[in-house]
Amino acid sequence: MKYYMFNGLKNNKESNKLKKEINKKKVWKVIFIILCIILLVVSIVLYTTNEKCRKILDKYLFRKEIYENNLPTIKLESNENINTFAYSKYIAILEQNKLKLYNRAANEESNLDVEISSPIYETNGDYLAIAEKNGQKLYLINNKNIVWQNEIEGNISSINVNKNGYVSVIISGTSCKTVVQTFDSKGNELFKTYLFTTNVVDSDISNDNKYLAIAETNFSGIVIQSSVKIISLEEAKQNPSDAIKYVHLAKADDLIINIKYQSKNELLCMYDKHIDMLNEDNNTELLSFENEDVLFSDINISSKIVKIVKKSSGLFAESEIQIINSNTNDTVTYAIENVPKAIYVQNNVIAINLGTSAIFINDNGWLIKEYKSYQEIQKIVLGDNIAGIVSKNKIEVIPL
Repeated sequence: MKYYMFNGLKNNKESNKLKKEINKKKVWKVIFIILCIILLVVSIVLYTTNEKCRKILDKYLFRKEIYENNLPTIKLESNENINTFAYSKYIAILEQNKLKLYNRAANEESNLDVEISSPIYETNGDYLAIAEKNGQKLYLINNKNIVWQNEIEGNISSINVNKNGYVSVIISGTSCKTVVQTFDSKGNELFKTYLFTTNVVDSDISNDNKYLAIAETNFSGIVIQSSVKIISLEEAKQNPSDAIKYVHLAKADDLIINIKYQSKNELLCMYDKHIDMLNEDNNTELLSFENEDVLFSDINISSKIVKIVKKSSGLFAESEIQIINSNTNDTVTYAIENVPKAIYVQNNVIAINLGTSAIFINDNGWLIKEYKSYQEIQKIVLGDNIAGIVSKNKIEVIPL
């Protein structure tokens, strides 16, 4: 009996010891998880609030710094007489009436017969509208297919395509000073707008296919007079002359440069001195360029405005990228220790050419990639999730 009691006590002690060890392991496990959570939270706070910490983490932890000759590459025999651009997920090269499309691995996926030698183009999502500059040929491409092509009467000076494949074409060289011709996504002509006294600077079709906006300038008077005309597509099909919804006259000597529809059919209008938001109810000035040294500005980004302001010059030149929400006026900034040579914008990605380097940031001001080279970057082509660094004899492909 005593023997069994002794064994029982021994087993209980061993069981308690085992339980304590298990509990200790659980405690250490919980402590480890809590420490990991604390470390993660601290890292996120430092990354979002401390610029120096963010740059270190981007470089050493997230490996966002990339270098020349370490990327998928499209070889070029010569970049003379070829045209390079990007749209959707492709790098496109137009040479000798062939449009070659390359993927993120720099492999050729498709080539299309496009009878254009001196192209102008606009992109939106999977759509590419391409035309002969001052010529008549016009193509709409969706993904890897030619959706339609057309011959325009007159000389094409500018084109635009919305996210649904609706195309507007600005035409000169006719009996009118300017004609704006509008097509649906299948290539059916919807209507023509004739302008007898003004030059059309830009046009844009709303995301819901309801409105065509036309930016005009009149140089015939003592001062420049810019205006924006809004046309209903549905009403213009029946009677173009009665389809004008409203016309906004800008201040005298304000030169309009570019227009772009945002969500809710609000139209961003970029002038030489300021950027306005226009809708049917009112016109609101969002920002002015008067008191800043603005190097570049762009409105071709989803619900945002981008501008680059020069902060200092000389040996230690500095600039600041400002990304402004067009609805709330909230601003995020990104500092760069240089003066940029060019800016490129596509959807929510901003690319800045700094000479022998380039940075790619999103519309929240976060770094996506930083590219460094040993030679001068000629230009950057930018698609939705792809970029190309164009130099003398090659295009290096950067997945974004």
